[in-house]
Amino acid sequence: MNKYSLTTPRLLLLASVLSLSACTTVNYTAQQFVPKDPGKISLLPSVAPAYQLENLEYKQADGAISRGVYIRKPGVDFTVLYFMGSGVRIDANGTSFAKAFTELNANVISFDYRGFGRSDSNGKPHSLIELESDALALYDYARKMVPGRLVVHGHSFGSFVAARLASKRAVDALVLEGTGTTALAYSDNMVPWFAKPFVKINLDEELTAVDNRAALRNYAGPVLIINGVNDVQTPAATARELFASIPRSNKRYEEVANAGHMNALSKPEALKAYRDFLNGQF
Repeated sequence: MNKYSLTTPRLLLLASVLSLSACTTVNYTAQQFVPKDPGKISLLPSVAPAYQLENLEYKQADGAISRGVYIRKPGVDFTVLYFMGSGVRIDANGTSFAKAFTELNANVISFDYRGFGRSDSNGKPHSLIELESDALALYDYARKMVPGRLVVHGHSFGSFVAARLASKRAVDALVLEGTGTTALAYSDNMVPWFAKPFVKINLDEELTAVDNRAALRNYAGPVLIINGVNDVQTPAATARELFASIPRSNKRYEEVANAGHMNALSKPEALKAYRDFLNGQF
């Protein structure tokens, strides 16, 4: 039996391919689950003519610096606190994800994860514990700054961050996009179908506890789950499983045709579902 330590999804794929003639155990730790940044890039360009872009900086309790953006205009319907997927940065991808919210007449706040993009770690750990602490502090910071409704929205990896946050704070509404049930299911989906019989995912104790179903049991507010029909990274089946596990009626599920993992919010039906959800149509 071969053993690999997973550091990136690409290495996981490589391990899978190399293991076709033998059983392979892929060891996946909580620190590896948290995004790492290979380098910095240029600043975010203008998003929409009517919107102003304000750079934000927040000093975490342990000295790490979270940096982000507040994309806003007067007279909006609501504000979104957006938690990005793994490998997504404000400067590289901010224009893309913010476009949907400007079309919804919403403001958006988003921060790069510690040690990633604009944000610094100050030598502090990149663990799930620090990530959760950061997210709670940034929510409290945004809540004090923002009038009106504040929607917490997590995409992909960020859906785990957002769900955990919602289990600790009384958020106005929660949106999970490209989501799933557990860290194990999320990791397993990185393995190509043809390699699954040969690969065993081994998570450390901290990752084993990452479960959106458990987090949502402690959240009583409205939740919208959006998933692309063609999403292979977080397949619609796992999003439907998460939706079915929520034992309340103030929930909505939208499966978006002709959408994959990254582009569901570019589709008109997803934007309509978002509007309807915030208008109380579950």
